[in-house]
Amino acid sequence: MIDKKKKVLNIITLFSVGGATETVVSMAEGLIQKGYEVHIATGPNIPTEGSMYEITERNNIPVFTFQKLKRAINPINDLYIIYQLYIFIKKNNYDIVHTHSSKAGVVGRIAAWLAGTPVRVHTIHGLPFHGYQSWMLRNLFKAIEKFSAMISHKLISVTHTIVDVMVKSNIAPPNKFVVIRSGFDIDKYVNYQFDKTSIRKKFNLSENDIVIGKISRISILKGHKYLLSAFDLVSRKIPNAKLVLVGNGEFETELRSIISQMNLNDKVVFTGLIPPDDIPSIISMLDILVHTSLHEGLARVLPQAIMMGKPVISFDLDGAHEVIKDGINGYLIEPENVDLLADRIIDLAGDLGKAKKFGRNGRELLKDEFSSNKMVEQIHALYTKLLANTKY
Repeated sequence: MIDKKKKVLNIITLFSVGGATETVVSMAEGLIQKGYEVHIATGPNIPTEGSMYEITERNNIPVFTFQKLKRAINPINDLYIIYQLYIFIKKNNYDIVHTHSSKAGVVGRIAAWLAGTPVRVHTIHGLPFHGYQSWMLRNLFKAIEKFSAMISHKLISVTHTIVDVMVKSNIAPPNKFVVIRSGFDIDKYVNYQFDKTSIRKKFNLSENDIVIGKISRISILKGHKYLLSAFDLVSRKIPNAKLVLVGNGEFETELRSIISQMNLNDKVVFTGLIPPDDIPSIISMLDILVHTSLHEGLARVLPQAIMMGKPVISFDLDGAHEVIKDGINGYLIEPENVDLLADRIIDLAGDLGKAKKFGRNGRELLKDEFSSNKMVEQIHALYTKLLANTKY
């Protein structure tokens, strides 16, 4: 426990269901148990992407919503949000401001800097710049990140790969970074008790189906179209293969149209948005988890599936290689390589004994690396060190 209660403000762009938001809530729960007073400032959730408000209410975590804090860049709104956050931070006299996600990371750190907050920390859940942006936009984001890093006391990354890219991009020197995994309650996954048959029945899946799943927001950069193209090849070789798509998003209508054109309607299941507490049950009914995102820090669902003993297949981007050892607990695929993706899915779907062996290997490899308790301990140690070096 800490000697004197310190006030922490976590700032995140949206309060929709997602890996970064779930991490913030999990972190807040753990830090409160450590004796911190923790508040969350956020923009509103997007209704179609779910909400985390119910969980924070249930756990008595104060959440303050700023309606103009949104993903989209809007100079007028963004300046106003910086002003609002500055007033809010100054009024509440926080010891630590900890920002998350790209937009909140910029406006939140500027507001905390202007307010003279003693400790300013930012967690990078995913790179704000990437190869699918224009050269001009990518370099603008790099310049913004470089300035934001200068006014931060520490930058936390969820992967070592992100640190490498940020350092090579001259955003900040290596000693400005620390890697702390995005943790979750691994006991809910390792010790989950389930009846796979009854769970599958909810989605009209049989015990004999070989179920391949993808869990993510349905947006263009999540790469669903590559998985569908691969699954079209898989279904011709393995007639009892079924594809489960968990989540929703702006690309769903177009995705359903593609599925109809491929005549795969009877083989693809949409579950819609699933609450975080129900994700273990969804993973439990899968034989293989596939992730085809084109831009991701480290998809939370990868370690979650690994902790449930599932083999995982992912595009070899960002931090995926840090949890997937090719040919040992899953497969890493060259991004956008549909033929290789299909080949690797067929390899595991056609040999479930091998798939289960991969699953056992993965759990042994990760152990407690993604434990929420470990994450909170590391955050607490970092806060303690930074506070000790700060003059009030």
